Amino acid sequence: MKDYVAENERILKEWCDRYVKNNQSSYPNCTNLRDYFAPDGIMNKGEFDIKPDGTIIRKPSNMARSTENSMWNECPLRVLFLTKDENTDGDVAWDVRAETFYKKGNGLPPKNKTISDSFFFRNEACILYGLLNTTLDNMIMCSDKDFSWEDALRFSDEKIFARVNCKKEVGYSTISDRVLKESIDKYFDNLKEQILKIDADIFVCCGHQKDDNLILNTVYDIYENEFEYVNCVDSKGTGMHYNAKRNKLAIDAYHLSFIKGGIEARYNETVGMYYEFLKYLKQSKKYKNVDFSATHRI
Repeated sequence: MKDYVAENERILKEWCDRYVKNNQSSYPNCTNLRDYFAPDGIMNKGEFDIKPDGTIIRKPSNMARSTENSMWNECPLRVLFLTKDENTDGDVAWDVRAETFYKKGNGLPPKNKTISDSFFFRNEACILYGLLNTTLDNMIMCSDKDFSWEDALRFSDEKIFARVNCKKEVGYSTISDRVLKESIDKYFDNLKEQILKIDADIFVCCGHQKDDNLILNTVYDIYENEFEYVNCVDSKGTGMHYNAKRNKLAIDAYHLSFIKGGIEARYNETVGMYYEFLKYLKQSKKYKNVDFSATHRI
């Protein structure tokens, strides 16, 4: 069994060491630069805990063979959310892998059954539920009829997924493409190794703006242009990009905090086009034998 979790830890340590070395002269009065580096990867599936401010977090499993690693090895369809950076307002970073979608201040699960007020987390939970439940025969709609917020919350607890920030240094509520690209270019080898080792099946590239997506472009670079645009729906902006060689899909998605049109609009752009992509594969002569929503594990 591959140890994806241990490999990710190794990559993060090397990346963090490099970050500290590169920035020591710029922050001579900083006592611990490591506090400003945000680790991420396959999400924690250990015990729930509560921070002093009421935020619900999740610890890594405390096992010789981690729950996270076993679940990722066996996961039929691995979803990786690729985001920009961590909005810390310049304060110290947190471990992305500990994040949950529970409402702050409502106590610990299972008593707490309320989803966060954060549009970012609600959007992420919705999209995860939709992608992993939509098949060629059935699109899960963003409606109370198909699933509730409590369903999406419980599902995020039960299923394994991953999230990676392309820029690991702490950040703010917004980031320019120039600053993001500078960081990606500077640590491209580390990011490339991390993404390749995680080995996801679906990349939700949360960086679309003005008909371009730097995060999607980075995925193209990492896989050396093996992806190609799939014209499966007549839509401007976001779209599907397929890597037939490795049977992987990159989705050109907006930032998870982009609220224009609301949750349903963001959901339909991502999960709706995923459903159209599944139908496109079935109808195409080239890919008609590919059922992308079926298990990717042998």
